[in-house]
Amino acid sequence: MTDHTNAQVVSPESQCLKPNLDRLAAEGLRFAGCHTTNAICSPARASLMTGLYPSTHGMWDCTHTQRRDWVDVPKGRFRYFSEVLAENGYSNGYFGKWHVEQSGRLDDFGWQEYDCKCGGTKRDIIPGTELVVTQEGYRDCMLAAENKDEVSESHPAFDRGIDFIQRHSGSGSPFCCFISTTEPHDPYVPPYRFLSKYDIAGVKLSPSLRDECRDKPEVVRRMQKVWTGLDDDDWRRIAASYMALVTYLDHEVGRVLDVLDSGGLRDNTIVVFTSDHGDMLGSHGLAAKGVGTSYEEVYNIPLIVRIPDAVRTGEEQDSKVSIADLAPTLLDLCGLPAMESIHGRSLAPILRGESDAADWVDGYAEFFGQRFVYSQRIIWHKDWKYVFNPGGRDELYNLAEDPRERNNLAESEDLQGVVRKMLKQMWRTMKEIGDDSLFNTHYSTLRTAAVGPLSIEEEAAGV
Repeated sequence: MTDHTNAQVVSPESQCLKPNLDRLAAEGLRFAGCHTTNAICSPARASLMTGLYPSTHGMWDCTHTQRRDWVDVPKGRFRYFSEVLAENGYSNGYFGKWHVEQSGRLDDFGWQEYDCKCGGTKRDIIPGTELVVTQEGYRDCMLAAENKDEVSESHPAFDRGIDFIQRHSGSGSPFCCFISTTEPHDPYVPPYRFLSKYDIAGVKLSPSLRDECRDKPEVVRRMQKVWTGLDDDDWRRIAASYMALVTYLDHEVGRVLDVLDSGGLRDNTIVVFTSDHGDMLGSHGLAAKGVGTSYEEVYNIPLIVRIPDAVRTGEEQDSKVSIADLAPTLLDLCGLPAMESIHGRSLAPILRGESDAADWVDGYAEFFGQRFVYSQRIIWHKDWKYVFNPGGRDELYNLAEDPRERNNLAESEDLQGVVRKMLKQMWRTMKEIGDDSLFNTHYSTLRTAAVGPLSIEEEAAGV
């Protein structure tokens, strides 16, 4: 699991150099329509562990930004998939960035061996290579720089993970190894040998880089102003540095695949590659996460799953799946008891070629404004995507016709039927997952949606 990797960067069409991830996808299944439950680290990671949406598990912001009595997923509140593995004889190792809950005691959650201090490589920046954005009253923001090669011959989280795999490969008992990296989180500081693989002048920029975003919520335009001093060459360097970090991680993924092959584990091991959320990389004039933005660059995440005796390989483009689906999927593939009362669904039927496409046309995500505390809900249905922004302008996109989300259709008179349909889908999902606070918004000043939650009851009653 990486941090900040968007699905576009590791897609087949990307400029990013990623031979090992391409190999993994060719041998497994790449889910092109995978979305995170929330576009910041901790809520998404807690969803992966528990199979629940943030409105249920309670981790709605990053672990280090709020008091424990505000955000946490402590021992005993909900089940983690790793607990089920441990109860069924698995030796579990976790190496790298945790950021799931606040105690840092992973042995409380089924991880018998762990090291959360090895998530990133050391930085020994080459002087003069820093790309820095300044703003009055704020700390300087370094977006990119070059790292000396000698400090990062290999990634420490992968070193620890590979050692764990090699020590357990001959034990005869099952194991789970979770390798979690801080990269390619900003600032983007790749080892020079990986950056040198890129022709920076030839890097393609996002088609929406210079969009004025007049039809977007005001918060997008406010965030754009932070980056207005960057020119095209700066953005190319940012993108190249980011892709070079992904290439570095791809190299490390190749080390794991080679260890599995040489250790005779290729035919009985499940391999998963994913990320917690994506990165804007200049889209709509934004860098990093674009907190509060609902765009595919941060919500569409990579998910590649390789299973032994795979029935389906290549790419699955139509199914809308979620990071919350990973926990039930892994337990299902391992033949272990399912976690009860969770929101995620096993992807095993898709992997085995047994799924009904009609069961996978909808997607859902939540956002709680992080430290600004404002809400968003995001709904996908086939090609349509709707963003409910109670404190701002709602958004509607047809991703088949407008994959870069440049034309907001939410106020189009001809599409109000689609708007109402998407909102009803949102209310239904909220009711199903127990997002009671937002579902019960009947007070007069909270009526900011075109149709309210009672519309689904009226629809069911034929009213």
